[in-house]
Amino acid sequence: MPNERILIVDDEPAWVTLVRFWLESAGYKNLESAGSGGEALVMAQNNPPDCILLDLELPDQSGMEVCRKLRSLPALSRTPVVLFTAHKREKVLGLQSGADYFVGKSDRPHELLATIDAVLRRKQMEEGLLSLGSLILKSATRQVFFKDGLVATLTPKMFVLLHVLVKHSPQPVSRAELYRLVEGVEDPGLSRALDVMLNRMRKMLPAELEKRIVNVKNFGYVFLGEATQEPPQLV
Repeated sequence: MPNERILIVDDEPAWVTLVRFWLESAGYKNLESAGSGGEALVMAQNNPPDCILLDLELPDQSGMEVCRKLRSLPALSRTPVVLFTAHKREKVLGLQSGADYFVGKSDRPHELLATIDAVLRRKQMEEGLLSLGSLILKSATRQVFFKDGLVATLTPKMFVLLHVLVKHSPQPVSRAELYRLVEGVEDPGLSRALDVMLNRMRKMLPAELEKRIVNVKNFGYVFLGEATQEPPQLV
């Protein structure tokens, strides 16, 4: 989920630089940082992040106080907060302030990355989001986001069609299964109707996405992942 926005809140430049390096190495590009609790609250309200990494020791107020204030704001009350902690007692206090996860500054990079991945996946599940590389599908509004931008709002049936293909990627889905999931009934042999709908959907997507929806001969369709060059061969 490299396209998610992450706000790093810490007043130690060296630590912020290190965390940025870890995140950028993992593919995260949309990163911001704040050196105080007050600055973090202003930044978060002006442009709500998808996840906040929050230090307990800040120059103007404690990280726990910042967390409590975040939880009191409707637009940020469900934003995942990861606290940097050093002691078990701090974890208990952090839970009471509304933090979601805890990571020690002495922990290894993969532990921080695994925690961030977990909170972002949970957030996506709560919001009804499905992501694959730079592609995000938002079920509540039937919107398609690609490379940080809204590229299409699909009809209900078209959205189900794309959602199924993306969810199963890189495995192909048969025409019969696609028809059943989209129409809610078994395919009566009118697969041409499905092809027409899929072609219309393709025209609503940018070329880079359109070309990744590939016909699998005598079977169905597949949505190719970003690193996939050719559709899988059925045995």
